[in-house]
Amino acid sequence: MKPIAWIVMAACLTLTACGGGNDSHNSGSSSSATGPGGSSNPPPPGGGNTSQPQVGWSNAVAMDGKAPEIEPSTTIDANGNTLVTWMTNGPAGTLGNEMWGARYVPGSGWGTPARLDTGDGSHSMTGPGTIQPQLVGNATGQAVAFWTEWMPGPNAYALWARPYSPGAGWGTPFEVAPNVTSSTYTAGIDDQGNAIVAWPQATDLLNSRIEWTRYTPDGTWSTTAQIQMPAQTGPGAVTGDTTNTRPMISVQPSGSAVLAWRQTNTTQSALWTATFDATNGWTNVNQAVSNTSLFTTIDLPSAGMDAKGNITLVWGQLDVTSGKISTTTMSQRYVVGTGWQAAQTVAPEITEPSGFIATPILSVNANGVAAVMWAEGGVVLQASVTDASGNWGPLHQLTEHVDGTAGQYPPLVIDAAGNATAAWVDSGTPGSSDVVAASYRNGAWSTSTLFGQDPQDAIWPALAVNASGAMALIWQSYVPNVGPELQAGFYTPGT
Repeated sequence: MKPIAWIVMAACLTLTACGGGNDSHNSGSSSSATGPGGSSNPPPPGGGNTSQPQVGWSNAVAMDGKAPEIEPSTTIDANGNTLVTWMTNGPAGTLGNEMWGARYVPGSGWGTPARLDTGDGSHSMTGPGTIQPQLVGNATGQAVAFWTEWMPGPNAYALWARPYSPGAGWGTPFEVAPNVTSSTYTAGIDDQGNAIVAWPQATDLLNSRIEWTRYTPDGTWSTTAQIQMPAQTGPGAVTGDTTNTRPMISVQPSGSAVLAWRQTNTTQSALWTATFDATNGWTNVNQAVSNTSLFTTIDLPSAGMDAKGNITLVWGQLDVTSGKISTTTMSQRYVVGTGWQAAQTVAPEITEPSGFIATPILSVNANGVAAVMWAEGGVVLQASVTDASGNWGPLHQLTEHVDGTAGQYPPLVIDAAGNATAAWVDSGTPGSSDVVAASYRNGAWSTSTLFGQDPQDAIWPALAVNASGAMALIWQSYVPNVGPELQAGFYTPGT
């Protein structure tokens, strides 16, 4: 997921990247102390071939202790091998001018870090207006790293990518788009190593559309193309000059994918979805949700698909009734052979003193079990999980103190069994930012796990899970007299 402002005022019609501030620190307390359970060395997560690892989270340890390291992204394969990318200083000494990557192998530890970008270190790759690097990977260990570089001029961003395979290592960097005009992009990868990336692209001063390209493991990138949107008519049609923003993609292991995004002409809005397969390309490009009332705002869509092609769509919605503002997280489900079902609330509406719409963060597994979380009012992190038929379970409050100023979305993952895990930065202790995680298993949420001691100075959790439930959690921690460095913890599932 992209780190665009994840708590958004309803009046905002465009979304911008939320970078910057990631090298900030408060009291300087260290979070390098050991965390919950296990020895000081991380046990091998699921699939390791050493002695039986301890079930649960390993201790928190430094990845390599070579600060400064910021803005991690991570994936984990079926054997527990973990790939991580991050940003660090360039020649000018500014954080976020170089991108690096390293791989963790259970039983062997971390490999030698590799420089991934090919810039001269002068182009900003983080900070205000830029976009969080994103790493997508599959069960066999194939991955693609994406990043942007800020380029002065009317088209401010260059979007880059670099593939990875366990046998050959990092491949050749590729400039996906030299003139990206948006501040968001979204990417995913299937089990064959095919990756799709999509982003909004301005077509003129008043209009934008969604563009995309696809990578295949032979090293080929398809020609950049626009997703063609059929003209709409009727009360819900968004006509005239329109912008298409905030695409969010979900790619299945089979290669099928679903993409959701928002279209607006500043007075009306609609949420669109499209599906992809390698044979037919993008099909079923349709307006899934329309907004016909000036007193309703719909925004921030996200969609996931199961192995049968059923789609779960969620979004944030604001309604004004009798002068009162209420917000909620909404959902709608597409069932193959039936079509779109009626929209429903994930949780009861709440009355807001101001017009905030919380970004729903969604994860769906192959069986159709979906998990969603959002920051109610900007600080109360709520979550809910469906069964395989799309019925939402009880609302669960993860924390009342989520750090809404963080420059990223808090990550949410789900494994093949329907176990969901969320990680976030918690500001419940004054003067502290703590990395915390909680899991949903057997119909209930666990108590929160704190990684390190409280108070600490940690931000930017990156979380990945494989089908068996093994997880990798990487985050940025400020260590006194050292600077920001990456910490890691691994989760080993029980039998």
